[in-house]
Amino acid sequence: MTDKNRIYILELYKIVSPTSILVVDQYKTVKRLHCPFRVIAMDDIPPDIICGDFYQVDFVKISLVSLKEVYIIKGKGYYIKHFQII
Repeated sequence: MTDKNRIYILELYKIVSPTSILVVDQYKTVKRLHCPFRVIAMDDIPPDIICGDFYQVDFVKISLVSLKEVYIIKGKGYYIKHFQII
């Protein structure tokens, strides 16, 4: 991990945590959504994730390689782009 990435993650965790995320609702209000929360899979991710099925997000983490958000579901990390919050 580069020093730039380390600084980014340290700054990010001042406002977010692994147990919640900030979302904007339909009224354009920012709200904190605490884990566990439900999502629906928008893509198949073999062998565990099936498109259209519902899953519970236990934690929200950051990939140290790509600096992208990851949902921890059943102990495994998946990029958030494959899911929609319900």
